[in-house]
Amino acid sequence: MSDAIGVDFGTAFFQTAEKNGSNIESQSVRNVFVEIEETGDIEQILIQNEWQYIKDNNKYYIIGEDAQRVAKIFPKVELRRPMKDGVLNKGEDKKMIVMSKMLEDSIGKAENKESVVCFCVSSETIDANLDNTFHKARLEGMVKRLGYKPKCIEEGLAVILAERPVLIESDGSESPYSGIGISFGGGKVNCVLAYKGLPIIGFSCKRGGDYVDKMVSEQTDTPLVQVISKKESELDFNNIDFDNDTIFALDAYYSNMIEYVFKNFAKKFQEVKSQFDSPLEIVLAGGTSMPKGFRDKVEEVVRDLDLPFEIKEIKQSSDPRNSVVKGLLTQAIITQKKMNKKENKREKEADF
Repeated sequence: MSDAIGVDFGTAFFQTAEKNGSNIESQSVRNVFVEIEETGDIEQILIQNEWQYIKDNNKYYIIGEDAQRVAKIFPKVELRRPMKDGVLNKGEDKKMIVMSKMLEDSIGKAENKESVVCFCVSSETIDANLDNTFHKARLEGMVKRLGYKPKCIEEGLAVILAERPVLIESDGSESPYSGIGISFGGGKVNCVLAYKGLPIIGFSCKRGGDYVDKMVSEQTDTPLVQVISKKESELDFNNIDFDNDTIFALDAYYSNMIEYVFKNFAKKFQEVKSQFDSPLEIVLAGGTSMPKGFRDKVEEVVRDLDLPFEIKEIKQSSDPRNSVVKGLLTQAIITQKKMNKKENKREKEADF
């Protein structure tokens, strides 16, 4: 296990990333679970199927993709979420058991006292009274319990660190880590405008993937699990089936979400009175951005908006689902190097 790890406690997916030599290794687990009552042979069945699970008293909790599969096959089994709207789900009493299990199974205990885990939280939410204080403290507690030193950054900044947008200055020089990073997540959409890695604007909104799924389910009377399945396997913005109500509704609510995000970003941009002489690069990431043709859909919606800044290019991450966690890994490595430098400096000073 590495001594610098990125961890994304995402609403839809729990993810980790670490360096192995020159390669980045990432893991992803769907952040859901189902509850099953204890029966005579249930544990043996779980072991035989190699399903990830937790036993708590006389209840079993199946985690991740296997939980999603069970919920699809048995509609009366409730699919439960440890996270909601980008924070710990206050209505779910088993959230800490499930999240702690996912974390320890993924990263284990720290190798040494200088091991670092970088995680992220949402920026200020513009359309809901959601506070991150308790959520952030809980995540820090889980990380510390395993012996790691926690580092926390905004989710949109993680996209900037992973995708490295570049601003071309008026004199032709390049300023890396400068541009707009947008993470289209399950619970929220997170946006950050940064200059040379320093956040200038950061906000989040609740119109993420869960919002789209819920609205489509309600408007088409399609079970939520089926909406998610169609979104992940059939949705292609460059080839919309107008005769399929679910696909048509997904296209409509995605357009609504994208317009909402960019209109609110434009408002924030005007409020802080940022001035850029050069067009800005926009990078898109997050699991909700994964359907085919998503970048083209964003470009189509944005084309009709009156924005207070010029756009150089809209780019999509080559690895949208893992972009945030890779950015968190980058920050973890930076933090760990700084800690080592400080420790080496203290040791040298102590020798004199």
